[in-house]
Amino acid sequence: MKKILIFAVAALLSQTMLFAQNGKSVSEKDVPERYVKDFHRQAQDVKNVDWRIIDTLIYDAYFVNDNGTKTSYRFSPKGTETRWYVDEKYYPHSIVEKIKEMHPGYKIKELYALQIKNKVTYQALVGQRKGLFAKKWKKMRLMNFETDTKFIDEIEL
Repeated sequence: MKKILIFAVAALLSQTMLFAQNGKSVSEKDVPERYVKDFHRQAQDVKNVDWRIIDTLIYDAYFVNDNGTKTSYRFSPKGTETRWYVDEKYYPHSIVEKIKEMHPGYKIKELYALQIKNKVTYQALVGQRKGLFAKKWKKMRLMNFETDTKFIDEIEL
């Protein structure tokens, strides 16, 4: 019984972490005014923005920039993160190979260049696709790489 309870709690925490990665869509009017002003200062001509609440004080703004690249800003009390999502055909080969080496059978769900303050790194959200009809992501991990694609660390979600 104790093992079942531990497993159930672990499953619930995993679901919470996955939800936290994606968030819930919200209207711009429900986003704190300081984040909206900061967003419009940084991305003046952007029209179609998908705002998502990640946590009580953390919001993401997803949009496509002038170059056609999917981009997002994550606003939090700690500051702003910028993410530029990499199209699958442009994934750095060494990152793909490192993921295959460390986690055989895992696939990249999303890969983006992440800028926090003046430091840029790559982050890869990886996992296994399971399910007969509706393929769901399982055993998710967030892997961090330097811009020269050298592996830094990973977090199990």
